[in-house]
Amino acid sequence: MGMFKKKSDLYLSDKQPLTLMGKIGIFFSYIVLLFWSLAILWPLYQMVVSAFNGAQGQYLMLNRDFNFSIKHFKYLFEETLYLRWVVNTIFIAITSAILTLIIVSFTGFAYSRYRFKGRKASLMTIMLIQTIPAFAGITAYFTMHSIISSVIPSFSRQMMLILIYSGGGIAGNTFILKGYLDSISSELDDAAKIDGCSNMKVYRLIIMPIARPMLAIIALWSFIGPFMDYLLPKVLLTSPESYTLAAGLFTLINDFRTLNQPAFAAGGLLTAVPIVIMFTLLQKQLVSGLSKGSVKG
Repeated sequence: MGMFKKKSDLYLSDKQPLTLMGKIGIFFSYIVLLFWSLAILWPLYQMVVSAFNGAQGQYLMLNRDFNFSIKHFKYLFEETLYLRWVVNTIFIAITSAILTLIIVSFTGFAYSRYRFKGRKASLMTIMLIQTIPAFAGITAYFTMHSIISSVIPSFSRQMMLILIYSGGGIAGNTFILKGYLDSISSELDDAAKIDGCSNMKVYRLIIMPIARPMLAIIALWSFIGPFMDYLLPKVLLTSPESYTLAAGLFTLINDFRTLNQPAFAAGGLLTAVPIVIMFTLLQKQLVSGLSKGSVKG
């Protein structure tokens, strides 16, 4: 019996056993996480129920009986410009993400691997730029659009919005990518140059495959931005046909003539679909991008 008692007291983990205060801390951590989960899931649950509840009228009534129906989705597709708003948002999101990725990949690589005059000063400027909200430059945006459209008549307000999103994301994402690339050993660059690679080949064949996880994160956040932004599209885009999803769906709750809160809930639910698809497409890059980089072949 003594032998079995001794074995039961063995602690085989490399970590120290939790003290009483440690167990109490974990308990309260779980409580906080539980309330946090409820705060996120409860509004999402109400959105799903309201979107599929045929008993709802113009207003959301959370205490009414549930009657499954897709009439709010039909209203969304047949009575509004929802599909047009989806196309506009996806076009702006994809174009902004591509432009941001192209520019940030070059700027992040340059700041990480090269030493040039004004490097520290420009990095500090990049950090200071992030303290200025994008909406603060709305007057300048109108002026820029007027100047560009006078030279290029086909330059639309949607294109201006793309430039704002991609340009606004360059500063912060450059700093983030630069920090990520700094953790990659420069010996890989030296080995590639000994083998005859130019700086562009080092960038394309060595650095970018290794940085694929961070580039995937930058692409994902650049894609999500236009879906979540309301102020800039509402101010810059003047016609309902050019609205993004945020600006378009807001017309279902801010005007009594077009008021339909359950349809707004249905539209908000569908808005998550492109984001989930984008995350699924980039998930492989997030998981396996680091392991596939720096393999000399």
